Amino acid sequence: MIESLNFFLNLMKKLCSINIGIGISINKAKTNSILFFPNQPNTLSCGISAFVAFKGSAPCHTLDLMPIEKMVLSIKTNQILPASKPVLNSFPGSDDLLCRLFEACQELKQECFFCDLFYNKDKQNTLLSISQTIEQLIMDQIAVFKKHFATLSSSDVDAISSGLEKLQDISWCLKKEILDNIYAIGNLSLGLERHHNTEGLKIFKRINAVLNSIDRLEVRGRDSAGISIILTLTLEEYEKFKESLIKDGLLERFKQRTNHLVLSNNSITIKDTFQENDSHFITISFVYKFAAEIGALGDNVSFIRSQIKNDPMLQLISNYLFITNSISAHTRWASVGDITIANCHPQDNTPTDRELSRTGIIHVCLNGDIDNYLELKTEYEARYDKIHKDINTDTKLIPLQIEHYLKQDKTIEEAFRMAVNDFEGSHAISMHSNLAPGKLFLAQKGSGQAIFVGIAKDHYIAASELYGIVEQTQNYIKLNGEDKGQIVILDQNSLGGVSGIHSFYYDNSPICIDEHHIMTSQITSRDIDRQNFPHYFLKEISESPNSVEKTLENKVRFLTESNRFTTSLDQTMVPKTLETDFKNNRIKKVYFIGQGTAGIAAQGCADLLNFYLGDKGIDIRALKSSELSGFNIIEGKGIKKPMANTLVVAISQSGTTTDTNRTIDMVKECGARTLAIVNRRDSDLTFKTDGVLYTSSGRDIEMSVASTKAFYSQITAGAILGLHIASITQTRSSEFITEQIMEIMSLPDKMRTILGMKDQIKDSALRLAVSKDYWATVGSGSNKTSADEIRIKLSELCYKTISSDFIEDKKHIDLSSEPLIIICAAGTRESVLGDIIKDTAIFHAHKATPVVITTIGEDRFDIYARDVFKIPEMQEHFAPVLNTLVGHIWGYYAALAINDGSRFMYEGKVEIQNLLDEYTTMGHDVYEVLLEKRFREAIAQFYNKFSKKRRQGAFPAVMGLDIVANITLLLKYLSGRLPVSDFEIDFEIKGTPSNMLDTFFNTIGKAINTMARPIDAIKHQAKTVTVGTSRISEKFEGSVFDELAANGIQLSQITNKNVLVIKNLQEVISGINGGFLYQISGLSMLGEVTEETKIRIVNKTGTLKKEHSRVETDHRLKGTKNIIVREGNVYIGKGRKDNKNILVIPGISSNPLTPNIIEYILSLNISFKTSSDVPLLKKIKALGGKYNRLKDWILESDNIKWDDKYLNLVEVETLFGDTAEKVVEQIIDKM
Repeated sequence: MIESLNFFLNLMKKLCSINIGIGISINKAKTNSILFFPNQPNTLSCGISAFVAFKGSAPCHTLDLMPIEKMVLSIKTNQILPASKPVLNSFPGSDDLLCRLFEACQELKQECFFCDLFYNKDKQNTLLSISQTIEQLIMDQIAVFKKHFATLSSSDVDAISSGLEKLQDISWCLKKEILDNIYAIGNLSLGLERHHNTEGLKIFKRINAVLNSIDRLEVRGRDSAGISIILTLTLEEYEKFKESLIKDGLLERFKQRTNHLVLSNNSITIKDTFQENDSHFITISFVYKFAAEIGALGDNVSFIRSQIKNDPMLQLISNYLFITNSISAHTRWASVGDITIANCHPQDNTPTDRELSRTGIIHVCLNGDIDNYLELKTEYEARYDKIHKDINTDTKLIPLQIEHYLKQDKTIEEAFRMAVNDFEGSHAISMHSNLAPGKLFLAQKGSGQAIFVGIAKDHYIAASELYGIVEQTQNYIKLNGEDKGQIVILDQNSLGGVSGIHSFYYDNSPICIDEHHIMTSQITSRDIDRQNFPHYFLKEISESPNSVEKTLENKVRFLTESNRFTTSLDQTMVPKTLETDFKNNRIKKVYFIGQGTAGIAAQGCADLLNFYLGDKGIDIRALKSSELSGFNIIEGKGIKKPMANTLVVAISQSGTTTDTNRTIDMVKECGARTLAIVNRRDSDLTFKTDGVLYTSSGRDIEMSVASTKAFYSQITAGAILGLHIASITQTRSSEFITEQIMEIMSLPDKMRTILGMKDQIKDSALRLAVSKDYWATVGSGSNKTSADEIRIKLSELCYKTISSDFIEDKKHIDLSSEPLIIICAAGTRESVLGDIIKDTAIFHAHKATPVVITTIGEDRFDIYARDVFKIPEMQEHFAPVLNTLVGHIWGYYAALAINDGSRFMYEGKVEIQNLLDEYTTMGHDVYEVLLEKRFREAIAQFYNKFSKKRRQGAFPAVMGLDIVANITLLLKYLSGRLPVSDFEIDFEIKGTPSNMLDTFFNTIGKAINTMARPIDAIKHQAKTVTVGTSRISEKFEGSVFDELAANGIQLSQITNKNVLVIKNLQEVISGINGGFLYQISGLSMLGEVTEETKIRIVNKTGTLKKEHSRVETDHRLKGTKNIIVREGNVYIGKGRKDNKNILVIPGISSNPLTPNIIEYILSLNISFKTSSDVPLLKKIKALGGKYNRLKDWILESDNIKWDDKYLNLVEVETLFGDTAEKVVEQIIDKM
């Protein structure tokens, strides 16, 4: 009995120890957690995706679709709501049945089942029929649910809404993730369907999975993309493949593709691979790349798909058996290096010097930056050879650094670990190599990047965003290397799951990963798919009516007995204690807060509550979160809870906005009551407030940086909250509340009407966006909220600084600029509308361009406005929803209009570049090309098109007169219409063909970038701002910097070069014994030594306090100190008289009247570390230029080949204290 009780208690302890998290930041998730709706703030960045299948997964049997058919039949039989009566029936087979059906559909993604399905048309048709049945069921049930949701209980609404979401996930899985991928894979390799090639099908299924992942990651950066496929075959299989190449006449082309110094599109690399048992294998890699500054989402992946489909060699090799295979891909947003194929990832370890050997194939992709890239590049080029001139991306240094350690006989695992330790900055790295066939290496450090490892039944898929893996699996782990750096190695030769995941920190300390670390995502690819829209922005704005409808679910009810609507906010939304405070008039202030778009929604919500409560004596206002926390929090002054009479309602899409969350913490400390209006369930904000109103479904993810549908939902939630408070305080009658709820419920259909006006709005934007330089938005009353929000979206999408004003104020401000003015007038009361019409007439008279949003039937604006959008009528306080929707759509098409100029320039550039490449292939030099008639004609044609667009005003002012003028001149020079002798006058360089072409491409590149408007990804802006107002600066710490500070010398008084020298030298110094601080005077204004120059001691420290210095009696500047003042460099070595180890640092004057003149010299007596305490790379960095002198003198000796390890033959004191000549002598003596 006691044993049973103990067993039960232990079991309960384990269950209670599980942490449940929903929507919280993954960085904050605890071990042993189940995480729903994980929050990962997105940043404008690159995207990594990689795939490796494991061999040890359990075998699966022949695909049987009968269980799925039975479950669907059960759901169809037990519908959620019978159409005949709006009463909740038993939910379709219960949540358990839906979960089992979902899991059964997910199982179909396993390769064995998928292959069976791929080659069986009957089963495909059966699955299609099942999918169509579910789709029809969803449509029917949603229609009934929308009609009756207000009559259902809260628990019923939650259950039905959740069930419908799950059904939609199931339908999406069958149609999009399985059936559509059958078509996509078949299109990647047309021979698969003709030949029953199961192993080849698996390869293309894996390639397709990675391409789908990269396609979704493109929203974070899409100027280039690349994929690397590494295949390992037995020697026998490779010989068969080679025979097929000969038979098909492909061998010569195959050899040509393997002859490369730069890993380019269609590159092939071959390498012998030997395993520990001396087995001989051949590894072949196929790489496909594409780069383009301008393009649409999906263009890059479409190009790569076509390359794969039309590559006869990859298609041919897929017919043979592989020992291992792995895939790595990347989509890039260039931060270091030009947008070129050469800089596109993956990068490899191929040296420029063909005489240099390499240990194997190493392909690497990088997110983030290698901050010390130039330093590492310098070291590599000094040690080996120059990096190829076409490559200037920091990613190239990663495989080269790995190669460096492999040359030191390190294993590939250790070489990878040592290499990533050398990189400074936030980064996420993926690597695969023939030196570890079937393994995928991942590394992540810093807070700016992330890597998720999806764990499916038969493979791993890694990606830099969660939405890069969810098509393949819901289960994942996330690397957590923010501080210490984490490495993960995924092994194909494993049983899969956590058993195939080996992890450790950068310092090599192990990380245990078990089942408790696996998290489950509740989002699916349905939530983040563009669904045939050209941009996420357009998709999300098109979904906004549904978001408003979902926001209303569970927040309103219809009372059949009174035939009235009422609000239905339970205690999780508005606690009873808060309701009591309102009833007893204890709440005297209500503040709505937010940042950005959420801050504008706060303004709209405050206006709504003011309207609902009328003269209730409550101070209601909207504030930016940062304004409330910075200037408006009431301090105590002896009162324990000075804000006890205040309700603060925080609005946030993500729930992670730092300024908003911090403000909530501060007001709670002052006793304020708090609520949140937020989209992400259980995000950080929701744990801080007393109640939460969720917008939409909590899964309504916005991929576009420019948020839209969240705004409408936030206003909707604010309206319901306002009506609830009005009901509690008995400010408004039940009839009024019913009428208002019905008005809110009508908004989605009115929004759909406006979405149907897209063509009219598009026409206006295309005509006006480019022709008008200055823009403004105006609105009065509730519509000031509309104007403010439209202004944000126009600024985000079109990269413009735009004013937002009250309509009546605009005529007093800046009509002199003759701006385009978007006037938000729909819904305005008649007493004000007449004045707005008069103001519009004034705008028109002063040559402004009014674009008016008004209601249907209002024609008085027509004679004054350039365009008038007439939208459905709405009550004045709901105007921000409908007016703003028009403005959002207009902004989208305006951005496209501006971007069209960029696309025109890009297409012209590509055409000319292709022509140059063609002539280069033919053997022409650049002088010959410029004289070719065909080339000049192509330039002339582009000139004519460019001039026509320029005359038509098709280029925005942001392009700049200088660029327009320069392109005009350059095209005339290149077409031979102007004398080349004048080129230097116009561009200050000689008019050689190379100079003219380089200037042309640089100028047109500026034009392209100036006009590019990527819509979904906004320049310099993150999707979710979670850093608030914190500031980051590089810190220089250590004993030498401490000594400088102790002597009153600021870091700004040390030159940038010397700061880095000191930073590196600190690595070889074990301690500082004491020092002299000297002051220099009498230098010239140029900092040169004169006859008046003097030196004196101003401070002594440490063991040198009682030491005597020559300058105490002789103030002349001479010797080493004179040299240091003249040259301005840090000196390390030995004192000439006392032979002590010294470090001498010059410090410039802090006086602005004598800038950059050396005023101080700090001479420190130092001790050196032992040779074994200083890693070799740090010795090299600390030596600086002395390293090259040592190397050169050693190489001059007979029969000696340089090796960095020679530096370890002498002590650090000798290496840094003695002259280079003496160090070389000691090295040679000890060799």
